[in-house]
Amino acid sequence: MRYGVISGAVCFALVALLYFMGYNPFGEAGRISYLPIPVFIFLAIRYFKKYNFGDLSFGKGFRLGLAVAFYTALCASMLVFLLIYLVGPEIVQQHVTEMKVLLEESREEQVRVLGQQMYEEGLKALDAVTPSMLAADDFVRRMFAGLVFSLVAAIFFRK
Repeated sequence: MRYGVISGAVCFALVALLYFMGYNPFGEAGRISYLPIPVFIFLAIRYFKKYNFGDLSFGKGFRLGLAVAFYTALCASMLVFLLIYLVGPEIVQQHVTEMKVLLEESREEQVRVLGQQMYEEGLKALDAVTPSMLAADDFVRRMFAGLVFSLVAAIFFRK
């Protein structure tokens, strides 16, 4: 739990740093805030293995990695939600504007793959983005990243 909360705080610090530097922390630049997740998962599993004298199976390592990923995602998402409400709606509008620009740049490809109707629905859905939706998306993405790195770490540290 300790490693997950610290990792979540570091992830949030990177999100806040990106925002205050003028970047969209929920866009392409925001991917840098996922870097602490594998580091803290590896540190937690290494500490657990050292503490339990090397008795670490794949299942234990995977569960431990998932626990760290869960606490990381939970902590970071709650802090991101708080940041969005403290900063105001301009952070959400900045994200929506950047996503619309990206969709417009790849309009032909999106229409070819999804169809015109789905493309239009996607543009309309961007107008309905709320702070809770951004925080939930952040949680899901961090959990998925944590799941992948937990699997890798569990394989690496197994007996």
